[in-house]
Amino acid sequence: MSRPPRLLLILLLVATLFGAVPGQLLAASVQNPPARAATTNTLRDTPLVPGTTAVIRADGDCLRLRDAPGLSSNRLDCYAEGSLVQVLDAAVVADDFRWQSVTVSGKTGWMADEFLEPYAGEPNCAQQPIARPGLSASLPASGISLQLWGGGTVSGVINTALAGGCDPSAIYTRVSNQWLVFNPSAPSFVNQPWFTHFGGEQVPAGTILMIICGSSASSAVSQAAITRLPVAPIPASTGSAPNLTTATAVPEISSTAAIIVDEASGAVLWDLDGHEALAPASLTKIATAILAIEGADLDAWVQTDVDSRDMPGSSLMGLLPGDCMQLRDILYGLMLRSGNDAALAIGRHQAGSDAAFVNQMNTLLSRLGLTDSNFANPHGLDQNTHLVSAYDLAMLARYGMQLDDFATMVQASSWTARGSRTFWMNNINGFLNSYDGADGIKTGYTGDAGRTFVGSAVRDGHRVYVVLLNSPDRYGEAADLLDWVYENHTWN
Repeated sequence: MSRPPRLLLILLLVATLFGAVPGQLLAASVQNPPARAATTNTLRDTPLVPGTTAVIRADGDCLRLRDAPGLSSNRLDCYAEGSLVQVLDAAVVADDFRWQSVTVSGKTGWMADEFLEPYAGEPNCAQQPIARPGLSASLPASGISLQLWGGGTVSGVINTALAGGCDPSAIYTRVSNQWLVFNPSAPSFVNQPWFTHFGGEQVPAGTILMIICGSSASSAVSQAAITRLPVAPIPASTGSAPNLTTATAVPEISSTAAIIVDEASGAVLWDLDGHEALAPASLTKIATAILAIEGADLDAWVQTDVDSRDMPGSSLMGLLPGDCMQLRDILYGLMLRSGNDAALAIGRHQAGSDAAFVNQMNTLLSRLGLTDSNFANPHGLDQNTHLVSAYDLAMLARYGMQLDDFATMVQASSWTARGSRTFWMNNINGFLNSYDGADGIKTGYTGDAGRTFVGSAVRDGHRVYVVLLNSPDRYGEAADLLDWVYENHTWN
C-alpha cells in the first residue's frame, strides 16, 4: 500500500501538534469503535429485513438457535460469533425479546434479534487505511519523535517503540489545544486522564503521538525528570497465593518440564524444570496473539501474501495469496486452528517482515521481565534458537488473559471468518470440553517439542495455569495437576 511522503507527514504532524491546525481535528480523529448490538433484553429499534443477511454479535459467545420463539423452547444448536444467518419473514415478541426466524448452516429456527446485526457486505482490502500498523516512522534512541499510530493499545505503542530502539519515557497527544500525557512509569491513577479520553487502553488508528525517547523528556517538556521503572510489569498481584493444606503429593507426570501458576498472585505452586528453555511448538502463538491484540487494529482488513500450500504437514488456517479478511478473523485462525500460515500473515501485516515481528516478540519477553526464552519465528516450527521455558509461557498466558480479546478467543469453541472466502473453524483444544472449568489456552506439537500445552481453568473464582512441555498425555497430566491444586489448596 502507498504511504504519504515523509516530509508531508512530518509537516502535518508538526502543524497539528503545535497549533497550526486546530486541536479539534485531532479530537475528531479519536473515535470509539462501532457499537455492537445491545446485550440487554430490550427490543432493537429496527427489525431485521426479511430476505437479507445478518451477522451474530453475541460478545464472543455462541448464539442459540431455538425450535420456537421464547426462552423455554428447545435449543437446536449454538452458532459462533461472526456467523452469518439468512433472515426469514417471521418475527415474534416473547419473553421481552423479539425472536427472528432465520436459516443458518442449513437449519431453520429462531434467534433473539438483539444479538443480530445487518451484514455490512463484502470486504474491502483496497480501502486505504488511516495509518499503517505500528508507528509511521523510524525512532531515535533519544529525542522527540512524531508518529502516526496504526491502532492498538498504549502497551502496543510502548512495545513497538522499544522494538524500534526507543525507550519511551513519555507519550503525548494533542487534544483541544491541550497536551494529554501517558507516563509509562507512573501508576494508573496518574494516567487516568489518558484512559478517560481514550475509553481505556485502546488508542485508535490515526492518532498523532509525540513520543519522548530516552533521557530527553525533562528537557523537551517542562516536567521533572522521569525515573524509569519497568514499562509493563507482569500483571500485579491481586491476592495472596493459596496455601497447601494437605500432605498429598503432586501426581507423577512424564513431561520433560511443567509448571503450575496461580493467577491472582502469580505464585508458582509447583514446577518441574520450569525455567529450562525447550522447544514450545505452537505455544509460541500466545506471544503472537498478544502482540497483534496490543499492536494493531483488529478490525482492519488484511490482504495476505501467505500460501498455505507451501507449508505441507503444518497446522493451517488455509490462507492463500490475495485472501482478504479482517485481522480479528486471522487471529481466530491462529488460536483455534493453530494456523502457522495465520502467524506469518499476522507478523508481516503488523511489522512488515518476519524478522521485524520476531524482534517485537523478543521485546515483549524483555518488557515482561521474562529471561529464559528466545523466539526465532511467530509460529513455533522447530528452530535451534527457538526455545521457551514453562515459566515464561505461564506468565505470557497470565498476561494474555488480562486482554479481553485474547481471553475471548482462547475459550471460543468455534468461529466463522467471513472475507473474500469463508472459514469455519473449530477449536482444536480438546481440554476445553474435557475438564470442568477449563477456559484455555493453547496446544502445540512438533517433532522436537513433542506434545505441549498451556491450560487454564477456573473454580470458585480462582484461575490456575498449567504448562506441560513434551508431554505424552498433556490433557490427562494437566487434569491431574489442576485437580491436585483445587483439592489440596485453600485461597484466603
